[in-house]
Amino acid sequence: MNSTVSSEIEQLVRQATPEQQAQIRRFLKGETSSLALGDGQTAARPRFLFEKAGSQWRVVFDGSKEFYIEDTLGARYLDYLLHHPNQPISSFDLEVAVRPEKAAVRSRESFQQKADAKSKRIYLQELERLRGEREEASESGNAGEVDRLDEDIEVLEAEVRGGGGIIDAGERARSNINKALAAVRRRLAKGNQLEVEFCAHIERFVSVGYECLYAQSRGEVWE
Repeated sequence: MNSTVSSEIEQLVRQATPEQQAQIRRFLKGETSSLALGDGQTAARPRFLFEKAGSQWRVVFDGSKEFYIEDTLGARYLDYLLHHPNQPISSFDLEVAVRPEKAAVRSRESFQQKADAKSKRIYLQELERLRGEREEASESGNAGEVDRLDEDIEVLEAEVRGGGGIIDAGERARSNINKALAAVRRRLAKGNQLEVEFCAHIERFVSVGYECLYAQSRGEVWE
């Protein structure tokens, strides 16, 4: 809950009657979908909400009680897609929208030339460093950093195995996004009923290919 909303709720609690205070508590616990403000006004819980909340993402799915998911790359891709319904976007452009630094090192027509022995040695040294960082991130529970490092490690491993060659930037972006969203779905599938239902919604309406799309066919409006 952001500071502005928190301040408004605190003010309501101070001014409320005991009956109104009980209603506010029920609203905050998710036991009711609206909150009486007086003079016939109510503050309705949004039916569909996906927003950043500190180091997590707050989710309300189809009027459900809110729940939270980790701030990972997959969650950031999902944030973009949910808030741009029925708007196809290439995997390359989606990756750059979420991670602008990618644009500086990878052009749409980017190619990587065959690596020589010296380049391979550099790749192996870099792989060792990245794997060490990933182990530290995993031990500290930093899922977002693990996702990022997994992506970079996969790219270098492909270079070492294949000896370089042409690598299509769009295909790489598609693979990265697909893996990141799959990680989100795996975590949701292991959660409570609300999280499982949200996971099923993502699986049905979010597609990832050279173009990515959230197909909003039932009028869901995500705030």
